[in-house]
Amino acid sequence: MEKIAIIGLSCLFPDATNPEQFWQNLSEEKDSTSDISVADLGLDPGIFYDSHKGTPEKFYFFKGGFIRNFDFNPSEYNLPMEFVQSLDNTFKWSLYAAKQAIVNSSYWGNESALSQCGLILGTLALPTKVSNQLFAPIYQQTIEPAIGELLQEKDFHLAGVPTAAKASPYNAMVSGLPAAIISRAFALSGTHFCIDAACSSSFYAIKLASHYLQSGKADLMLAGAISCSDPLFVRMLFSGIQGYPENGISRPLDKSSRGLITSEGIGMVMLKRYSDAVRDGDKILATICGNGLSNDGKGKHLLSPNAQGQTLAYQRAFTEAKLNPKTIDYLECHATGTLLGDTTESNSVQGFFGENQAVPLVGSAKANVGHLLVAAGMVGITKTILSMSHNVIPATINVSQPMGSDNNVVSPQNIVRTATSWPSKGSKHVALSAFGFGGNNSHLILEQGEVSK
Repeated sequence: MEKIAIIGLSCLFPDATNPEQFWQNLSEEKDSTSDISVADLGLDPGIFYDSHKGTPEKFYFFKGGFIRNFDFNPSEYNLPMEFVQSLDNTFKWSLYAAKQAIVNSSYWGNESALSQCGLILGTLALPTKVSNQLFAPIYQQTIEPAIGELLQEKDFHLAGVPTAAKASPYNAMVSGLPAAIISRAFALSGTHFCIDAACSSSFYAIKLASHYLQSGKADLMLAGAISCSDPLFVRMLFSGIQGYPENGISRPLDKSSRGLITSEGIGMVMLKRYSDAVRDGDKILATICGNGLSNDGKGKHLLSPNAQGQTLAYQRAFTEAKLNPKTIDYLECHATGTLLGDTTESNSVQGFFGENQAVPLVGSAKANVGHLLVAAGMVGITKTILSMSHNVIPATINVSQPMGSDNNVVSPQNIVRTATSWPSKGSKHVALSAFGFGGNNSHLILEQGEVSK
């Protein structure tokens, strides 16, 4: 299959409204996670906090990665301003990222090209702040009589939820409509939809977008993923499954780490057939050589990763790329900071790369921004594209007790803990992993970009 060129890139991550800001943060070894605030949650977080893990209807961990002080201009899009203002951040962030990716690709204003551009967006099919606002009256109507009966107060009424503005009914369908709204705003083609493949959604979206290009069904494709769910719901969910660190330590690739940090944000890429990008003189940021997808099958448990499933994703990616694993200079691990997850990934990396006598440097940007869930892969793509162009691999921060042993691929000497010049003097290659709940696995291989002439 023909390789796919990445010709546009955008992001909205914690502390970064564009790739340049994100690269500056990585270079400064900045930790962009912080405690959740009243503004993030919409109410005092202390109401729902309990330091004891497992307390019903409580969360036990404050830290997260949040989009704050983001200045969104609704007039920049070919949509009624009142309508755009009534939308959840899921839509607003998606519009922002899509426009920036189009601008970065140099196709902004090219109506003919954009009319042949499709979009596939990974979304987290969970409630958002504004969807909850829409459904709150239904919840209230359902439970109010039951509480009144329980209290033997026939005139009992729950207090209403204060809202600043009327929410559009579109907000009730956040798992599908963002792609349609983007397509409408930028007059894209009729190929647009959203998917949810858990934390592998970014690479699944890119795989599907690549298929549309390789099959000739589209000439340009936007692909990416967004994490923008109600922070209270997310915090309750990951407290319920005990994904947060009870000891307060979340450090990907560190032995002391006992959990992850959930975060929000979005990233997108503009994709084009490599031969067309060369023909048209496009700026090629990176080339996708292989993208392997797999599933754990039955596995041990829904939340227990499977090394065999991960290995299958590696194998499929390298088979598609027709590359030897030894060509990989750097591996951006999924590495969320959970003990089981990081240990399983370390074993699968050792099993595949070790058996192929490949010893790439390894790291994880989740130490900087946390785990963006469905959008996690977009963080890795943004980091590695910028890393190749700047010829520097940024440090994986906060690692004091590195995982692995001296004879392993994931090891103290291979984990990049200080900014490191790129090890290869020739063409650069990186591999990236994204593994999701339910055993959705993905492994992506990128080659250094070039400016076509």
